[in-house]
Amino acid sequence: MTSCKLIFRNVRKNIRDYLVYFLTLMLSVSLFYAFNSIHSQPALADLGATKQLLADQLGILISALSVIVAVVLSFLIVYANRFLLKRRKKELGIYMLLGMKKGRMARIFAGETLCVGLLSLVCGLAFGLALSQGLSLLSLRLFAVDVSEFQMVFSADALRQTALCFALIFLIVMVCNVRSIAGVKLIDLLTAARKNEGLAVRNPAVQVLLLLLSVLCILAAGAIFQRYGILPSRENAWFQTAAALLAAGTVLFFFSLSSVLLTVLPSVRSVYLRGLNAFLCRQIGSKIRTDFLTLSVVCGLLTVALCGISVGVSSAMTMNEASKAALPFDLNVWADVDVSGDTDIAAYLRSRGVDLNRYASEMTQITLYESELTYADLFEGQDVRLWPIDSALPDIAVNIVSLSDFNRSLALQGREPVSLEEDAFLINCNYKGTLEYITAFLRSDQPVTLGGVTLRAQSAEVLNETFFMSSVGNNDRGSLIVPDAVARTLTKADNMLLVQYREGADSDEVLQQMIPIGLEWETEGYRYTEKNMLNEMYYGSCALLVLLCCYIGLIFLLVCAVLLSLKQLTETADNVYRYGLLQRLGAPDRLVYGTLFQQVSVFFLAPLPLAGLFSAFGMGKVTAIVSEFMNMHISTHIGVTVLLLLLVYGGYFLATYCSCRQMVRERPYTGEEG
Repeated sequence: MTSCKLIFRNVRKNIRDYLVYFLTLMLSVSLFYAFNSIHSQPALADLGATKQLLADQLGILISALSVIVAVVLSFLIVYANRFLLKRRKKELGIYMLLGMKKGRMARIFAGETLCVGLLSLVCGLAFGLALSQGLSLLSLRLFAVDVSEFQMVFSADALRQTALCFALIFLIVMVCNVRSIAGVKLIDLLTAARKNEGLAVRNPAVQVLLLLLSVLCILAAGAIFQRYGILPSRENAWFQTAAALLAAGTVLFFFSLSSVLLTVLPSVRSVYLRGLNAFLCRQIGSKIRTDFLTLSVVCGLLTVALCGISVGVSSAMTMNEASKAALPFDLNVWADVDVSGDTDIAAYLRSRGVDLNRYASEMTQITLYESELTYADLFEGQDVRLWPIDSALPDIAVNIVSLSDFNRSLALQGREPVSLEEDAFLINCNYKGTLEYITAFLRSDQPVTLGGVTLRAQSAEVLNETFFMSSVGNNDRGSLIVPDAVARTLTKADNMLLVQYREGADSDEVLQQMIPIGLEWETEGYRYTEKNMLNEMYYGSCALLVLLCCYIGLIFLLVCAVLLSLKQLTETADNVYRYGLLQRLGAPDRLVYGTLFQQVSVFFLAPLPLAGLFSAFGMGKVTAIVSEFMNMHISTHIGVTVLLLLLVYGGYFLATYCSCRQMVRERPYTGEEG
């Protein structure tokens, strides 16, 4: 039989084993192509300066993510291929027993890998082309680009990147296969399940030094991330350096720690000789050469999963709470007095054909005043560390609102009014970036002088009200509430019309009429914020990103759980005769099942401490970035993350143990390997 016929026959015969391998490759190719083709969408080339900056940053992040995804996929594909090779070692042993040369065996297995790989590459690209169109539409929505600008595009650059990446992966896989087959002996193929793997490094001093080196690499990576942040940049290579150090440190940590433990435990006789611990150590040590790499990858995926879920859930909860307080009105129309003049906003809108009386149940106009008092005056003497977006805030004049206007805004929301003495002031602030500094100013009991009148703080507590809306929700960085008599001596800066729709009002109709007025902001001085539009464009887009973040985190968590589960199920199936032999030698079922439980526990729990440490550091950094991007403080809700971890990760752990226990129970020792 020719090699080609044998290759195709083997692929058909082992179609069930190759099905998981094929699906993994196909999905990997499609996702890799789809994410790398987003920038080929022509509509994204016509963005404004700010959006273009965000789009460029998105491109940098996707490029960095593609490298990480490629590394993860390489490991998973090589790992899946090693699994296939292991499952067929006896078949290859029979070929060798019948006289087939190792070179031909290597060519046959490489041919099978190439055959499945080419088929998965073609199918993956076809599926990825369809998926990329959906991602392009999603990108247009996130950047508020008219979806009518969407064009179906085939990205030649993404195709080249995908083909090159996976050709390199297939080449690595085939080289690994050739080396594995060429270097193995017939007895190894026929007794693969019985052969234990030894420690790669037996010198205890070298093992300890490797463990210390791994810790140093991890600490160095943490110091670099702390100094330069966790966002990649084209300007410097610190991110790549830190990522490489972290990856190397993690791999070295699991490699050296497992070796150290397996060297130390036998010397602790009271532990090693208790129960079946000697057998347990041999079981764990039997696959040490491959398990340390598996645990390293699982640790990395768990870190991403925990960060994604925690930040996503925290952002969703924070935004849900903030949206209730940030949108108290249906419509908020601003008028810049310097451009529009001191006008009646409702009357001006009627002159432009927008009669809000047709839609509004209530509306009122309030005024913001300006003075020589700046935020630097309020922050004086404090160690102020503002968010980057607020770097110019100290030079900006503090907003001033009269008591009557502030109470009219509260009345429109159905809230109780506040009272104020004639020689006093209050401060309203609902912005997390300045709240602590405003509070410190109030508690210092410093007076302020406005319009020649000196006012004292009536209360040391900051009011937390929303008396106007803007495009970023709760963003009152600090407004002084002063008596009406004081406000009348100041210069008007902005007028604002606050509107509540009547029941059944068509908000889309209002928006269509307001669009031309909003486009004339620079010439006419009027702009607007509408509740439904804000929900859809700001909170809707951010919520979508949050859901994607949670989704990716959950997928990574599932991948980790499934990877460890399948590994333990495979090893238990290969070694079930050993547990049967223990029962045959008189070991009680309680000890046998307890040892099995400990073995599964070790592999599921080993990545968690280091992943938890990485996640705690990463969540702080990612939360700071999300807070700055959404202009609000994100509080971490770790409880939900722990609950999901227990449900998903813990659920797979229990299911794996129960399945392994069932294997041991149903397949007693018979003198055969099983």
